[in-house]
Amino acid sequence: MSTELKHIKSKITWISAVIYVLFVAIAGRLFYVSLIMGPELREISQERLIERREIPAKRGDIYSSDGKTLATTKPVYTVHFDPITVDEIVFQEEVGALAAQLAKLNPTRNASEWENYLRTKRNQKNRYVLLAKDLNYSDLQRMRQYPILERGVYKGGIIVHVDQTRIQMATNITLRTIGYDTEAASAGLEGYYSAYLKGKPGNRLMQKIVGDDWKPLDDPQAVEPVDGFDLVTTIDTRIQDVAQRSLLKQLVKYEADHGCAVVMEVETGRIVAMANLGRNPKDSTYSELRNYAVWERTEPGSTMKLLSTMALLETGAADTNTLVDTENGIYTVYGKNVRDSRKGGYGKINLRRAFELSSNTGIVKLVEGSFKEDPSDFVDFLYRRKFDQTTGVQIKGETAPTIPKPSDDNWSGLSLPWMSYGYGVEFTPLQLLTIYNAVANDGDMVKPQVVEKIMDHGREVESFETEIIKRGICSAETIDKLQILLEGAVRRGTATNIYDEKVTIAGKTGTCQLNYWRGGKDYQSSFAGYFPADNPRYSCIVVISKPNYLKGYYGNIVAGPVFKAIADEVYHQLPRTPQVVERAQLALATQQPHDLNGQHEALEKNYLPNLRGLDLREALEILESAGLEVKVQGHGKVIKQEPALGTALNQCSTVTLWLQ
Repeated sequence: MSTELKHIKSKITWISAVIYVLFVAIAGRLFYVSLIMGPELREISQERLIERREIPAKRGDIYSSDGKTLATTKPVYTVHFDPITVDEIVFQEEVGALAAQLAKLNPTRNASEWENYLRTKRNQKNRYVLLAKDLNYSDLQRMRQYPILERGVYKGGIIVHVDQTRIQMATNITLRTIGYDTEAASAGLEGYYSAYLKGKPGNRLMQKIVGDDWKPLDDPQAVEPVDGFDLVTTIDTRIQDVAQRSLLKQLVKYEADHGCAVVMEVETGRIVAMANLGRNPKDSTYSELRNYAVWERTEPGSTMKLLSTMALLETGAADTNTLVDTENGIYTVYGKNVRDSRKGGYGKINLRRAFELSSNTGIVKLVEGSFKEDPSDFVDFLYRRKFDQTTGVQIKGETAPTIPKPSDDNWSGLSLPWMSYGYGVEFTPLQLLTIYNAVANDGDMVKPQVVEKIMDHGREVESFETEIIKRGICSAETIDKLQILLEGAVRRGTATNIYDEKVTIAGKTGTCQLNYWRGGKDYQSSFAGYFPADNPRYSCIVVISKPNYLKGYYGNIVAGPVFKAIADEVYHQLPRTPQVVERAQLALATQQPHDLNGQHEALEKNYLPNLRGLDLREALEILESAGLEVKVQGHGKVIKQEPALGTALNQCSTVTLWLQ
């Protein structure tokens, strides 16, 4: 082998050895970096991670109709400190003064401990030191004036992080009506109007510090968030407070499980109060556990008799004078007994009296006798009036009604009679109130309304007008009769305990046995109606579930007093214009129906007098002397007049009288 070849071979061997050594060194270094230094390097990498992150928008506020804040978004601030960015001389000269201020703000450490804490963090090169959290805006502004921090982000090391916290101002008053909106679930107004309230998020560059903490960076391309719209609700906090207090008082008195009370403007459907209270199992206190008025669908009991009577009257199957024999208070249908609350029954009475006394046997016999051959006539009557549909109220979580049909698999001979007095059908309190409100509103069924308008920094974005669900649920003649029956139930029937001449109420009691197929003593007490009876302004429903039956469970005793308490206070809150005051004084002056001098005195003052209790001859004499045209329905004495007493004569060329 030549010398030159040996030299080449030696050179290759040497190069190979060098390459091998380099490979071993690199492999060793990789092993060291990935396994030994890996965790530390990954932590450093995470600390230096920069991302464009979303900045949430401020959620819109929710207000009552009288301007009170019901829900708002409160900014909550957390302050961190980057001591490394602070000049060495500044830090050494002012760290003691900063520590003294921090000790006042957060006395969990004294001034000396705060100073040691800050110095230690600086020596550890910690660039994200927690100073304070859960601060309000005023606290934050004061903190920005502290020594060192007053120099700002880049020279003072202050890092501010803001979180938006949703709070409800009216605690335990409108919690479930206002609702919530989270990633997991949503309910109430917060859920229904989430698209309006949540606004549009912004974004900016941020640097990850530790864990899930991010430090905002200077970012010329940052996009600022856009605030959400505000909601102005129809809730009147004065009426809400009355409903809340009255309901709570009765729930406590009767040791009930839960209840609700809803107050609605008759003409507009505006809900001015919605109280929902349930008993907490731990301590028996009451709070808004659920929105029972919108969500809870139950058998209504005797408040259903308004719908049954409406069907009887409108189809011509019966009139208010149609007689029915309640026998001994027990009526047997397919081996099952329908019982009246009065032992021994009421004998032979007409439909009017059966409704006023809430006779189960009377209503059931009339409905079954009229619709037994073709029960679909009764059911279709309810469906055609949209009683089977939800109200469409602007609150998330409404449950649909249940009205069985003859085509259903579980329909039986008991279905029709049971439906007629409130069993086998199910409504939420708000759905039932909507029907009663339609009767008060002369037959027009309006959609319940909870939001009046949507605002953007004081500018109106959208407003909501009254929406008709169904115009004329039945004829004007039937509506007139139903109004008379509802007023009679309070004047002469099951609700005489809440009768008051000053604040006249029309309505119907309801008493329903819950889970009757299991036995037991669980009842539901209710009262639905409107006031004032002769000029309806507000409708209202009160439902109280599972009162202590040993203390009472009938609708007139348990629910009725809540309705009356609400009616009394709301009526006295109504505006008193000079004309209204004069009309009220006139009404008091003409309470005695046979005081004919008082009637003529009213005419002299140019107002329509109180004609109730007069026979037809007396009423005609008074009205015709004023040159008024008179329309008459029925026989006997005047029980209702339209227009109402106190109306200016020049506004009532025709007066309609209902006699009975």
